[in-house]
Amino acid sequence: MDNQEAKFILKAYRPGGADAGNAVFCEALAQARHDPELHAWFEREQARDKAVAAKLKSLSIPVGLRESILAGGKMSVTRRSWWQQPSWLAMAASLAIVLSLAVVSQLRTARLDLGQLTAQILDDTAHGERHGSHGQEASQLVAFLSQPTTKLGSSFPLNLGQLKADGCRTLNFAGVEVMEVCFERNGGEFHLYVMARPSSRDLPKGPQFVAQNGLHSVMWTGDHHLYVLASSKDEAALQALL
Repeated sequence: MDNQEAKFILKAYRPGGADAGNAVFCEALAQARHDPELHAWFEREQARDKAVAAKLKSLSIPVGLRESILAGGKMSVTRRSWWQQPSWLAMAASLAIVLSLAVVSQLRTARLDLGQLTAQILDDTAHGERHGSHGQEASQLVAFLSQPTTKLGSSFPLNLGQLKADGCRTLNFAGVEVMEVCFERNGGEFHLYVMARPSSRDLPKGPQFVAQNGLHSVMWTGDHHLYVLASSKDEAALQALL
């Protein structure tokens, strides 16, 4: 998520912390806490919203306003069109919010920084430990990956939903949910990170190798998923698994 997307979301954040527990705002709020420029903008927006709210509260309601409104309603004999009915207007407003959030989600996926994703994965590999498999789906996947004849440089059957249900380790990189499965092969330990294939135009056309602080990784895409394999073994060891 960049600052422009964060601002788009935070403009709907009510002053006073009423939306602090709303998951829609969590990522944007976290970015505002760590980005000085965005934090300053957010403080100004909240101050302006508070000032407007205070001004509205200070306005006195004219005497007889309620009676005037009710009288005007009785005088009107024109039936509202179906699209002017309150229920339809509320539905339209809800739909607009849903579509806006969907656009933000699509932008976030389309702008996924694959270089940053790889760097975060290598950092996780460096500081993480080997995690065992849980459940039938995860155990079968580990057994499949550990076979000497298994080639990883293409698509293979995966059910991310079942892996997650099995208790497979789930991480969040740049707002994207990623599954991690650890396995051993050829005398080395490997960490396979898998996520749903993003819509980014910058997806690798073939295997992309990256080295960082003594660790190595290779990224490739399949029909439905994006894969990153990381290990302390060298590039040749990774290449042998592809």
